Amino acid sequence: MKVNLVFWRWRRFLTTRVDGNEMLHLEGGFFSGGSNFRGTIELDEEQELELRRSMADGYRPIFWVDGER
Repeated sequence: MKVNLVFWRWRRFLTTRVDGNEMLHLEGGFFSGGSNFRGTIELDEEQELELRRSMADGYRPIFWVDGER
């Protein structure tokens, strides 16, 4: 399934919020809130159906990048 990935915000180790000075530095680059990127996720038919139904009801999943494959 091809999707648009929308960057949300920076986190350190998924739980720690980044302080103001770090945030200004990080958000000055390509990755600021609302930035869009094209991507593909691999889903089986059942997963894709669940995702499409949830999105049709107005929900949006939030993903993060966890290293490279």
